Amino acid sequence: MPPLAFLVLAAQVGGTVPGTVPPAVPHSPQCTGVRVTASDRAVPPRDMTFSSRETLDLLLRPRMRRDLPGDHLMQLKVFTPGGFLYQMITVPFVGAAQEAAPPPRVVPGYPRPLEVQRLVPVRGSGSRAEYELRARLPVAGTSITLSSIYGTWSVQAFLDGQADPCGPATRFTIRD
Repeated sequence: MPPLAFLVLAAQVGGTVPGTVPPAVPHSPQCTGVRVTASDRAVPPRDMTFSSRETLDLLLRPRMRRDLPGDHLMQLKVFTPGGFLYQMITVPFVGAAQEAAPPPRVVPGYPRPLEVQRLVPVRGSGSRAEYELRARLPVAGTSITLSSIYGTWSVQAFLDGQADPCGPATRFTIRD
């Protein structure tokens, strides 16, 4: 198979050609993006740049426009500066209004049941309420620092196994 034909086929099957930035796919209005902060800081830096020497891990906080009742899965796809999928983090969750604490859920591809989060109401842009989840992306002692994978990263949120992201990609920089 000619190399160009292989890349076209890979893009159709996998969605992203290795070495490229994920495409800006039109998104459904369910997610407003993913906030990225250092785990020991409440707000992200103005320029969205994190020092690998000062950051133990990053807190990824996908936000939803509204409460979603029932059981759901949020997948966060984290892409390297070269556009390769670095890690996919799956977060099972339920709506904010659910009364009882949900038990851990078995998720295909994971060896043990995962903790189920409840959407947490937060203040969005303006006075509009949004709902948030949390996931950690380790930085210190990982291949990010050991292999010096520095530059502009991106993270996209996918809801309930949908092929298209549920909101815009968030870009952030990890430097030495």
